[in-house]
Amino acid sequence: MITETQTSTTRERIADLLIQHEQVSRALVLPATGTAPGTTAFVVPAGDTDGAGRAGAEEQVEDWQQLYDRLYEDAEPGPWGDNFVGWNSSYDRRPIDRDEMRQWRSRTVERIRDLRPRRVLEIGAGSGLLLSRLARDCVSYWATDLSPVAVDDLARHVADDPALADRVTLRAQPADRVDGLPTGYFDTVVINSVVQLFPSGDYLTTVVNRALTLLAPGGHIFLGDIRDPRSLSCLHTTVAVGRPTARDAAYVLRTARRTRAREEELFVHPDYFARLAHSHPELAGADLRLKRGDYHNELSRHRYDVVLHKTGDDRFTAVANCAELRWGSDAEDTGELVERMRGAELPVRVTGIPNARLAGEFAACRALEAGAGLERARELLAHPERPDAVDPHTLDLLAERAGLHVALAPAQSDPACFEAVFTDAGAHTDPGDGMGAGAPALTGTYRPEQLADEPGSGSLTEIPAAVHRAEAFAARVHDWLRERLPDDELPTAVVSVRTLPPLPEGSH
Repeated sequence: MITETQTSTTRERIADLLIQHEQVSRALVLPATGTAPGTTAFVVPAGDTDGAGRAGAEEQVEDWQQLYDRLYEDAEPGPWGDNFVGWNSSYDRRPIDRDEMRQWRSRTVERIRDLRPRRVLEIGAGSGLLLSRLARDCVSYWATDLSPVAVDDLARHVADDPALADRVTLRAQPADRVDGLPTGYFDTVVINSVVQLFPSGDYLTTVVNRALTLLAPGGHIFLGDIRDPRSLSCLHTTVAVGRPTARDAAYVLRTARRTRAREEELFVHPDYFARLAHSHPELAGADLRLKRGDYHNELSRHRYDVVLHKTGDDRFTAVANCAELRWGSDAEDTGELVERMRGAELPVRVTGIPNARLAGEFAACRALEAGAGLERARELLAHPERPDAVDPHTLDLLAERAGLHVALAPAQSDPACFEAVFTDAGAHTDPGDGMGAGAPALTGTYRPEQLADEPGSGSLTEIPAAVHRAEAFAARVHDWLRERLPDDELPTAVVSVRTLPPLPEGSH
């Protein structure tokens, strides 16, 4: 009979064996969770200690800096604030249509102006796409970027414009550095199309925490262009379907898995922000939205925007638990829906609306996964057979014409759908700050399935290439163990981690 002490001793012996592997620095073997038999071995790769992890993050940030230094140095001269160099499409690797990029920028500026910004900090200002449109209306505009080349170029343009010279302050520093920035001063912090370059979810949390120290009570953090991991496989499958070299469905799925595993950017599940707002004592709530605009490209399909509201202002409308209607049963026509909302007691949420931007991509991907052929996938991509799908922009326009405000948020249950939260635009008065009434400040537009007490990034953030490398490393270590242990002692799984999990209560 094997006693608990003997079992514990065996686990310790396996952990001691693991650290003899030249690529393992620390190890811990624990019983499998729940009622599952066996054990799980957690291993920290050599060179991935806390200090080394921080050094690795700094090295990745430096790599991005060098890349963008070269990008800005090699960019062709053009009108200031209209430089979209580097914005290439994943679908065909060509520059995204200039008119679509301008609309993307205009809609982003509108979203930020809804926050009535007066004292702004922009983290990752780049070539000045937003600064050039926002700074003139602000009392003070601070902008940072990790690229000294970008900051030097911004400084030349700012110096040439008397309307900006006295109100813009520029600094070359990475996103997690706040030294030299005034605390409790800004009403708006803008982090637009930058998060995907962060080296980890922990780095994102650090940036948010430090940005909160710079915000005045009631201020806002705008995070734009967050890449959604839930539709990432669909994006890569769609790209593979469109390749001239695509031969059959198996080739497409294999290519999509391979290209997904090479993604070096950070993807953030919407639940991350909902949990962060729920658990952080300085956050009053989060407002997640789809990208606005009538353009259909990867920016509007696979990215979303977030506003985090700092505590200190009670002018927020909480909509997480408002009245609900279900698309398809309670409503199935956009025009009728909007008319119905005009006489309804608002706010009202409409759930389960199929997103016309994504209908073709998800139809094609799901067909391939179900065994359909390549030609059928291409047919569905062009004609998704979803007459109930709604273009978010159409709903936006109809609501605006009816004197309503609608917030379009990602749906938790299905990334191919979205939710619409209707509020009364006339109920939001001008606070007298000279910026107009703006749009309503909402919290709870996106609703996660459940809220955890702790926000930890965990599986809610990922860099797919890093995940792939960690899984491959764990598989090699498992094979190494298999050569040295009897089958009845071999851990069921090996998991690569940056820090070892805590021992369960009562363990020894």
